Amino acid sequence: MIGILLSKPTRMDLKTLNRIDTLRRLKSRGPKTPKWLKSYFLLILAVVALAVWVYFRPI
Repeated sequence: MIGILLSKPTRMDLKTLNRIDTLRRLKSRGPKTPKWLKSYFLLILAVVALAVWVYFRPI
């Protein structure tokens, strides 16, 4: 453990730094939304809201 702390930091190449950066950004963004869902999200939400309204409206 002490050897790890006292060892000289190694220089990382650009490929490793890019990989770490990509992983960090993917982790912070969360799961990716499918393209087909992005364009129709509001339409699907409106249809679901309408269906709920029709189902639960008082008679």
